[in-house]
Amino acid sequence: MFIVRIDDNKKFIIVAINSSQKARLDDDLEYVGKHLNQLFTKPLGEEIVVNCARCLEEYSLSHYNALEVNIYERKLDEDCQLCLTPIANFQGCLTHLLGIIHKDNVKEKAMSLNDYIENEVEKRVIERTATLMATNAQLSYLANHDYLTGTYSRRYLLEFANAEIKRVCRYGLSLCLMMLDLDNFKSINDKQGHFVGDQALKEVAKTILETVRECDSVGRYGGDEFMVVLPETDVSGALLIAERLRAALNRVNISISIGIAELEHEDIYIEALINKADYLLLKAKQNGRNRIESIAIDDVDRSPTKVW
Repeated sequence: MFIVRIDDNKKFIIVAINSSQKARLDDDLEYVGKHLNQLFTKPLGEEIVVNCARCLEEYSLSHYNALEVNIYERKLDEDCQLCLTPIANFQGCLTHLLGIIHKDNVKEKAMSLNDYIENEVEKRVIERTATLMATNAQLSYLANHDYLTGTYSRRYLLEFANAEIKRVCRYGLSLCLMMLDLDNFKSINDKQGHFVGDQALKEVAKTILETVRECDSVGRYGGDEFMVVLPETDVSGALLIAERLRAALNRVNISISIGIAELEHEDIYIEALINKADYLLLKAKQNGRNRIESIAIDDVDRSPTKVW
């Protein structure tokens, strides 16, 4: 048994050889690194090289079979069979050949070895593909999610929100945006440390995700501020969700302020809706914190019309 590497000039270079094969080689030659036709005695060596070239020409991804030919081993005065199996890299390029010279009575064992090699190659391709898919999925998750809270990243949520605005405008549907943050969060960080602050952010994110609907999207906008996109939802529906959220966090001794803005005809991009919701969030802070403020679509003066 031998393995040859195919170089750039389509020459066949020995890279490995089974010790039992040495009986068919000239004993005074070094094996590894030599051209295949240097190692075997003539005319056997020439015949093997010709068949290696034939295997190289006939190889394709759709034709991944071993080449079998009968040869005569003059040194041992016997008829043998040469079995050449192509070995490709992960890009499908043929890089090596596995050669086995055997008598007919060991043909079945040789074919079993070829089957094993082909199965191993196929298994490794499948494993590598699965690994690449898992890695890509992990990279996609890390790119689209906030590392601390597990909610969507700001960039991803802004892209999603703009797409949602186009969709609801096309079909004449409603949409609300909720901006919220923790009350006195700086004091938590300053007095209890950033670890406690991080735990509070995680608890808020967890509660938001448990409270909102499956169709809603939650992201960390920055610092202790979160953004929630509520598709096909008017102000009254958004207020119900916001109040459930505020009450749930109060039960674990966390106070939040929330601003809710509803999509209007002139709101082409999400930035306009964010500005309105942020304005209402600021009003909630100024009016005592731990509260919700919203603005209805028909409020010309843009002042808060409902306070919880």
